[in-house]
Amino acid sequence: MLQLIESLRPGPGAALAFLVALAIALLARRLRSVPWAAIAAGAGILAGWWASFGLLTATPRQLPERLPLLMLAMVVLVSLAGALARRWPRAAWPLAMLVSLLAGWWMAGAPQTLPDFGRSWPVLTGVTLASLVMAAAGVGRWSRLGAAAALALGLAAAGWPGPGSLLAVILLAGVLGAALPAASSHGSAAPLEALPVTVALAALGVIPILARGIWADLVGGLAPLAALLLGAMFGRRFAGEGRQALAVLLVGLAVALLAFHLR
Repeated sequence: MLQLIESLRPGPGAALAFLVALAIALLARRLRSVPWAAIAAGAGILAGWWASFGLLTATPRQLPERLPLLMLAMVVLVSLAGALARRWPRAAWPLAMLVSLLAGWWMAGAPQTLPDFGRSWPVLTGVTLASLVMAAAGVGRWSRLGAAAALALGLAAAGWPGPGSLLAVILLAGVLGAALPAASSHGSAAPLEALPVTVALAALGVIPILARGIWADLVGGLAPLAALLLGAMFGRRFAGEGRQALAVLLVGLAVALLAFHLR
């Protein structure tokens, strides 16, 4: 683990994630392209994580090393599923469920036998449901940015001695780069469009829980889910995506403080 942490390169990762996501989001706005907009954040996160690890391929038995290949799969699968959903809108939710299930399967160690499924089903179920629930929250880009900030705060507050906080900052930079050029600050994303971000949040959040598993890690890893659900619920009492995003961030901060108290 120490060799892994030392191999991470914090400098270029966040900057690259931001720039790649920003460039793709600007292209999407210029072309008025939903497909490009849907993968902007995911592509930025992929670039940042890949640059930080210095590798893309890994066996699913490893923990943080699962993330770059997962994001590559999300960018490809969301692109393909989005194209199908735009042609057959009723397929959007089944496709979102399938993509989320594949993400959960990978983060569970890609089980292929019944004994492996028996040991890994909590992770598979947790990542799948968390990804879907956050995508189904129907929040806009600023609320997803608040959820990414909540994860970064939660992992830092939990004090996990791994690369989680660095990877969360890269995730945050990718979401920010994709959010800035959007034409409007209102509106919610379809589930498939939100999946690259929500899968990244769920996958990174589960790693400290698997690696160390104390209460602080559990609370910190669940910070984006709690922030999106509770923050969106409270935020809907006020008009505007900006106020909803502020509610998401405040709930995330409260969860991070709880994680710090539990460490």
